[in-house]
Amino acid sequence: MIQLIVTVTTRPGGTAEYVSAFLALAPRVRREEGCLEYDIYVDSSDPRFDNEVRPDTVVLCEKWTSIETLQRHTRESGALNEFRQQVKDIKLKSSYRLLKPASVG
Repeated sequence: MIQLIVTVTTRPGGTAEYVSAFLALAPRVRREEGCLEYDIYVDSSDPRFDNEVRPDTVVLCEKWTSIETLQRHTRESGALNEFRQQVKDIKLKSSYRLLKPASVG
């Protein structure tokens, strides 16, 4: 199992439009082989936690059964290709962090 964390900076005021496009895409991606989790988040402003709130930032959390299923998704997903076209003028930059389970012992 692997997890991909994608941090996206949108143009000012573009977060709601980006989230809307993602929410339309997500059900299709969740049905792809190997997809375990596919969600989007924004920073919490809960005062009980010292958290920096980035108004034009979203975080995508993806969990896949293997690197191969993630790669197939990024290369072959028609839904993802449509999404990329929808958000190309909204997204300013993105960074990616690929995680694997930690081994103990």
